[in-house]
Amino acid sequence: MTRTDPAPSNGLYDEMEEDDNRRGPERDETDAFHRLVRRLVADGDCRAAKAGRRARRTLAEMGAVR
Repeated sequence: MTRTDPAPSNGLYDEMEEDDNRRGPERDETDAFHRLVRRLVADGDCRAAKAGRRARRTLAEMGAVR
């Protein structure tokens, strides 16, 4: 009779990681991302203003036709 041992697993750690992945990004992660984007947009607007330009913000300003 041959005996097979079960495949090694991380058990609880794997379950916790899967649960975390199912929940998606945490609130503090999304907040940090939004702060970064706002800072980049403000920096881009400031640079454009110094160069005498303005970023296009609406579809009409971008030339899109509906």
